Parts: sequence; C-alpha cells; structure tokens
Amino acid sequence: MILPPIPTPFDGKGRLDTGAFQELALALEPLVDGLLIYGSNGEGVHLTPEERRLGLQALKPRKPFLVGLMEETLPQAERALEEAREAGAFALLATPPRYYHASLGEGLLRYYEALAERMPLFLYHVPQNTRVDLPLSAVAALGQHPKILGIKDSSGEMLRLAFYQARLKDFRVFTGHAPTFLAALALGAEGGILAAANLAPRAYKALLTHFQQGRLAEAQALQRRLYPLGDLLSRGGVPLLKQALRHLGLPAGYPRPPYPQESPFFGELLPVLDSLKEEGWIL
Repeated sequence: MILPPIPTPFDGKGRLDTGAFQELALALEPLVDGLLIYGSNGEGVHLTPEERRLGLQALKPRKPFLVGLMEETLPQAERALEEAREAGAFALLATPPRYYHASLGEGLLRYYEALAERMPLFLYHVPQNTRVDLPLSAVAALGQHPKILGIKDSSGEMLRLAFYQARLKDFRVFTGHAPTFLAALALGAEGGILAAANLAPRAYKALLTHFQQGRLAEAQALQRRLYPLGDLLSRGGVPLLKQALRHLGLPAGYPRPPYPQESPFFGELLPVLDSLKEEGWIL
C-alpha cells in the first residue's frame, strides 16, 4: 500500500484553507491506496482542535485513511481520537508523548494501550522530528495488543525493520523513509507512507508492484531513479514538499508561520522534478 501523508494547506497568512485541502485530496487520492491526514507532512502539530475538525469534515476520503495523533497526554488526545473515529478513519497513527519523555516510564505503554482500547492504531516512530526513541522492547510489548495493528517507522534504520520481521507476527509495517523504500520492502514492510508519494505516486506504486511480482531488477532500477527525490524531501521537509506541489500547480498552500514559505533545497529539486515529470512519474 502507498499512503501519502497529504499536506494541510494554509494560505500566505497561515490560515487553514479547507477548499484547497479538499482539492488536493481529490487530485491525489485516485492514484494511491489511501491517505494519511495530519501526519508530519500534514503539520498535525500546528493545528488547533477546531481546525482539525474542519479539515476532516472538508476531506471525506473514499479510500482508507489514517489520522495522525501527536498529543502529549490522554486528555489532550480524547477529542482528536473521537473526531478521527467519527470521520471514518480506519486507525490512528500516534507518536509517543515526548516533552517529558524521560519521566514517562511505563506510562508509554499505558498511553498506547489506552488509545487502542478506543480505536485501532499504528505506532509512529519518527525520531528525526520527535527527538524520542520508541524502544524496541516497547514495540514488542505493544505489538501483542489486538488493536495495535503495526507501525510506521520513518527512521530509515534497517535494524529496526529486521527486528519487526523477526519478532512480531501479523504486525503491519510501513516505512516513512523513501530513500530506503525497497530495502524496507525486503525486510517485510507492506508499503510506504511517503512524503515523496505526494509528488510521484505512480512511481512508488510501480516500485511496490515490481517488488511484489518478483521483478527485483526493475524495482532496483526505479529505487535508484527515485532516490534523489526521496533524499531531498527527507532533508527539505514540509517547506520543500509544499513548494514543489505549488510549482506543479497543486493547491498545497504554505507552511504555517514561522516556518519559511520557500526552501533552500528547491533549486536542487527542480531538475529532479522536471526529469521525472518528462518520464510520466510526477502527479
């Protein structure tokens, strides 16, 4: 499965643009297997509770979708969880509490278990953003819960994916790291939740299909071709992704202030976009 983490459009003054959000989702959804709403590239941490509600009401996806949850405590998570369930999300994608992580202890397990009692969820390991490690021992313990379905791991650490494959049965793994997408598939990942799939959904779907059908040489060739796109986006983040989508004429809007509207990596990305577009891979 390919599920892009759809950006949340804000206008130039940082206001949520629900019309653009809906238009972007309608352009992207037919080309992929589903969506992640309010993930890292969806700036979920930048939204007020009311904006979260308005955005979900505007989208109404037809394909399966996840909703990101990046709260610090269970009371904070309550409203967002209920709204995700009411909107029809098949699961949450939840980061660990992070601000007082050193004091969390067994509270980490209790947090995820309490969420899972209310709604199915995937763990979300994205240490480059949270600055928090999700211990493998905790993943192994949580993986036994019937409503903790799996994990999105954006670390790019192959040792972690090897652990999931070896130790956890019926545990669904998605990678969020495009530069190592094929390696993640080889270590048991069933697909990708990739920022780069917002720009090249057909390419990542094709790579996944090549792998599933045993056409390894073709999968390797496409992974090499896509590496610059994934690598640059992993470094440029939300500003680069939104600038690239705007360049393509798509209503991605701008990052919310104080984050910059333009990325210093765009000059490097532009020839990569142009060449992939000539080959028919770009949205």
